[in-house]
Formats: sequence, structure tokens, C-alpha cells
Amino acid sequence: MANASQIEIRPLKSADLESAARVHLAAFPESALTALGLESVRRYYDWQLTGPHDALAIGAWCDGEFAGFCFGGVFRGAMSGFLQRNRLYLAWRVLTHPWLALNPLFRNRLVSGLNIYRRFRGSAKTSTTTKPAAQPRFGILAIAVNPKFQGFGVGKQLMQVSETAARERGFTLMQLSVNTENFQAIKFYESLGWQKSLVQEIWKGEMLKPLAER
Repeated sequence: MANASQIEIRPLKSADLESAARVHLAAFPESALTALGLESVRRYYDWQLTGPHDALAIGAWCDGEFAGFCFGGVFRGAMSGFLQRNRLYLAWRVLTHPWLALNPLFRNRLVSGLNIYRRFRGSAKTSTTTKPAAQPRFGILAIAVNPKFQGFGVGKQLMQVSETAARERGFTLMQLSVNTENFQAIKFYESLGWQKSLVQEIWKGEMLKPLAER
């Protein structure tokens, strides 16, 4: 069995993205993105890796086997840019797999994605002024661990490396979103010092971690 000392963390390359997509499929079998298949997931992470982001994409290997990944940083059009770049492929994918529309989760996410894309297109056409940029947060866009390696400390090491990178880049706050019913993930994040962010006493899945100076 692998232990923390046998886990290697290094930057992801394009050649690693199929492995990352396979881990995504295994870790999130019921997600809307998973429903679109391996190639769609690979394309999603390819956009996060190569798009106009200020991002850190890292992978974990245990004894040479791909065990997990994490994408963190500041993402510009994480979903809208993915939809724009892959609109023809995704349209073909949905048209050739019409049963996807019967899945309520996929249907809701599809509508949400299309709304994001429309807003992105609209803002690109009408924007004439540049608003002052708010202090950016270092966001954890995605983190996933191969179920085979859960409990080995892979997720903890990925988060620690991401936090170190955020500090080194001058960020004072980290942010992520989690399914409010994913109690295992919530407990994991809380064990690392993350806190639920309430809006009018209601929690919708956002978690924050202030980065105190060391």
C-alpha cells in the first residue's frame, strides 16, 4: 500500500489529461460532465490547462500510477470558454446521445451551461468599459482522487501544494464549491481549515480558507 512518502506531485501536461479524465469518471460517476463521456471530460480539462487562466494544474502519482489531480487558481471563462471552444463537438455529442436529455441532472446542467455561454457572448459584444478588478481569490476548480487511492493522503497533498502556490502568488483567500450533500468531501475540507461561507444564514456550497501570513 502506498503512503505519503511515495506520492509524487508534479505539474500536469497535455499527455496526462486522459488519465485525469478517467479519474474524473471514477470519482464523479453521476456528474453531468461524466455523462458526456471520456473525450468530453478530457476536452474540459484541456481548456482549463491551456486557456487564458492563471492556474496551477497538478497531478499525483503513486508508485508510477496516476492517482489524482487538482486544478486551482484564477480561471477566466472556465465553463463558457470550454463551451465556446468545443461547441460543435458537444452539440454532436448530445445529438448522437439523445437519451442524455432524459437525465434531469444533465438537462439542468445543460441549461445552466447554455445560459452561461449566452451571458459570455452578450458581455463580449456589449462591454465597452473595464471595471476595476476585485481582489482575486485562488479557487479550487476541481480536485479528484482515484477511488483506488483514497485514504492514502493524495487529496491532502494536492491541497497542500495548491495552498503553498496560492501563498507564493500573494493570494490571501482560497475558495471552492462543493455539493452540500457530499458530506465526506465537506468533512475533508473542514479538516484542512476550510470554512462554510453563509449568505443570509444559508449555505449553498461555497467554502473559504483565509491565508494568514507566515
